[in-house]
Amino acid sequence: MKSIVASGPVIIKDGNLLVSKDTKDPFYKIPGGTAEIGEILEQVCIRESKEEVNADIKIIKPLSTMVIHKNPKTQEEMEISLHHYKVRLKNPGEIKAGKGHKIAWLNIEDIKKGKYDVAPNIKYLIK
Repeated sequence: MKSIVASGPVIIKDGNLLVSKDTKDPFYKIPGGTAEIGEILEQVCIRESKEEVNADIKIIKPLSTMVIHKNPKTQEEMEISLHHYKVRLKNPGEIKAGKGHKIAWLNIEDIKKGKYDVAPNIKYLIK
């Protein structure tokens, strides 16, 4: 079975969660991605934050890891481990979408009410 390990930051400001959207998936997701050779998960989180949303972050602590067994877009059976980190945003005035991404600040209460199409790990994290 195919296995993917990904890492990303949970960036919250004024009750809103920073999310991104790209052409690969129809839903909002936490910025992040998979490791390059020799990279540890914290490095992935920092690198992907900069690449996708121009965020300079400081990792505060690891959060819950979510493991799913189907690709949410294709429904292909695989194991996807999503590692999340609570972070502090060091450059809040400089957030902007990286190449191929759109960004948004989604109100957490609105996410809980189902007002947005979000990745399964976002629903998991806000419960």
